[in-house]
Amino acid sequence: MQIVEHFITQIMEQFGTTRGLAVAYLIVSALIVIMAIVCAIMSLLVWIRYSRANKHGITNQMSGIDTCRFALDRAGLTHVKVRKSGFIRELFFGNYYNIFTKTIYLRSIFGKIDNKQSVTSTALALQKAGIAKLCEEGDRKAVIRNRLSIIAIFGPLLFIPVVLIGFLVDFYVLKTDGGVASYIGLGVGGLLLFIGLIVTFLNIPVEKQGNEMALDMARDYGLANEEELQIMKKVFDAYIMQYICNFILEVLRVIEWVLRIVIQSNAKKD
Repeated sequence: MQIVEHFITQIMEQFGTTRGLAVAYLIVSALIVIMAIVCAIMSLLVWIRYSRANKHGITNQMSGIDTCRFALDRAGLTHVKVRKSGFIRELFFGNYYNIFTKTIYLRSIFGKIDNKQSVTSTALALQKAGIAKLCEEGDRKAVIRNRLSIIAIFGPLLFIPVVLIGFLVDFYVLKTDGGVASYIGLGVGGLLLFIGLIVTFLNIPVEKQGNEMALDMARDYGLANEEELQIMKKVFDAYIMQYICNFILEVLRVIEWVLRIVIQSNAKKD
């Protein structure tokens, strides 16, 4: 309790805020740390299931790229291209559908599935084909999610630098404490968080629908047997749990941002 009280006192002194806001800020900050750890654990679970299924051969004996091309052609999406990801693209995006270039990119380095004949390669190839089908048919959630995906990936990473720049400009350039630049930084950072929140929220229904479409295609096209379908489902379920955890984390980050605005506003008035 003494440690908690110490942190509360530090927050009150640093931001010049009330005890109630200091307690709320401390609780939210602690929850963010906890959820960040949970998200890391879920990412590890996804990678374990992804890797295990990638070592499990597939009865259709088709590579990820061939499976994806086959599914797209059957869906009438002959204009959608399938490519292997380069290093930078794979590092940040992994397996994904680029709605602007009408191209599906499949991992070719880490968790390689582009030319792999495995349960994972079939599952993810069909899932991305399903996402492409949703986007090309004008599914609103899928289109918005994919168009904003770049901002959503880099937004959370830029939040702290953007807010910090605002405070530094105020302190060193404008010679003020918590002025216009700080509010601009918080505003831009909040916008990035809000976009990330929207995309993270949309990830859940869009990816879930893509998963269901992938299982249906694997079953209807005879691309997987029942055992392989069950393995695919476990991989997909792990992804959905990860998206849910990421969404909770983004909600907490937005709450923290709102508290920062309130605390700074109160300090400014004082």
